[in-house]
Amino acid sequence: MSHILHLPAQTGIELGEPICAEIFRYDPTQGMEPYVQTYIVPYYHRMSIFTLLREIYEHQDSTLAFRNQQCGRGICGNCQFRIGVNGKIVKGCTIPLHPGDHITIEPYNRNKVIRDLVVDL
Repeated sequence: MSHILHLPAQTGIELGEPICAEIFRYDPTQGMEPYVQTYIVPYYHRMSIFTLLREIYEHQDSTLAFRNQQCGRGICGNCQFRIGVNGKIVKGCTIPLHPGDHITIEPYNRNKVIRDLVVDL
């Protein structure tokens, strides 16, 4: 299991500037166009993109859809996303975040979106 996925024993203690995450949102059942929603998330010890999404889901917005299972070692590919301006495809469990980061997260294949960051495999 990846060291990035585990918070230290002092869970809940912010360790730096919060992270600004701009996340692709889309729910075809609502008939709306895709949009980007911004979240400000406290930075905790050794956060990854995946732990950031879990933090948003658990503490800010339980409507955010993403595949909430993964191997934690970058092998399975369930946590693939496009990030940043260039849209690089990455595995969210292996990409560390740093205090004050500003990140854009999109589904790795916009043509197969089921809802938000979940794509048809």
